Amino acid sequence: MAKSKNIVYKTGMKFQCGPPLPSGGYKVWNWCKMCMAIHEKKYKRCLDCNQPMRSKAPSQNNTITRQQRLKDRIAVQIDLLAWQKGKL
Repeated sequence: MAKSKNIVYKTGMKFQCGPPLPSGGYKVWNWCKMCMAIHEKKYKRCLDCNQPMRSKAPSQNNTITRQQRLKDRIAVQIDLLAWQKGKL
């Protein structure tokens, strides 16, 4: 049996993984990860547990590639060698 599509979303409803997309997602709702309740955007703190709420989806583009880490590591080592030579 399919789920009902006539759900009326209200402040204080509990959802495991943030506000559902059919309800407007993070554009319409803030989500408390402590008590898993959604609240309207006008609220910055959860009305139930007074914790700061998540107001947007977590960023997925914050990872650094292995090649970039290697370049950064080499640059730090070169800088350290130059500093050590200047110190002698």
